[in-house]
Amino acid sequence: MTEPYSPPVAQVPVDPNYNQPLKGNGFGTTALVLGIVAIVFSIIPILGFVAFILGPLALIFGGIGLTRKFTKKGTSITGLVLGAISIIVAIIVTAIVAAAANGVSEALNKEHKIEYVVTTSGPAKVSYWNGDGSSNEDIAADWKKEITATGLSFSTLSVTGDFSAATSVTCEILVDGASVSKNSGSGTAAMASCSGTASAK
Repeated sequence: MTEPYSPPVAQVPVDPNYNQPLKGNGFGTTALVLGIVAIVFSIIPILGFVAFILGPLALIFGGIGLTRKFTKKGTSITGLVLGAISIIVAIIVTAIVAAAANGVSEALNKEHKIEYVVTTSGPAKVSYWNGDGSSNEDIAADWKKEITATGLSFSTLSVTGDFSAATSVTCEILVDGASVSKNSGSGTAAMASCSGTASAK
C-alpha cells in the first residue's frame, strides 16, 4: 500500500531584518539635547534668540532621526516637540520684551503738562523746579505756573508765608490735569511743599 502523495510546501522567504533589535538613534539624541537647551534659552529674555537657532536644528535632527530604519524613535519625537515648543516660547517672550521696551520708550519720550498752583492769604515766596533748575518768585496772592516736561521728570513746589504775619498757604502739583501732590500750612512763616513725577497721572 502506497502513501498518499503530498505536494511540497512552498517556503516563505524570511526577511533578514525580521525581529532585528532596534539600534540607538544618534540623530534623535542630538535633537533631544538641542531641544532641551533651546527650551532653557527660550524663556530667558534677550538670550532667547539662541532658541531661534537651536530650535530649528532640533526639528531637523529629529526629522532625520524619524526616517532612520531600525532605530529608536522616542528621542527623535521628543526632540521635535521640544524644538517646536522652544520656538513658540521664544516668540512669545520676545514679543513681551519688545512690547515692554516700547512702552518704556514711549513713557520716556512722552510730553507732560505740569501745573503748579499756590493759594495764599498773604505775601509768600514760591520755589519750584522749572525743568532745568530751581526758580523762585515772590507773590502777594494766588499763583499758577505751567511748564512742559518730557519723560519721568521730577517736580517740586514749595511755598513759604510771610514771617511778619500769620498766613495760610496751599501748594498743588497737577500732571496732565490730574493732581499728584497737595499740601497746606498756616501760621507765621507757614510752609507747604509738594513733589511728584511727570509720569504720575
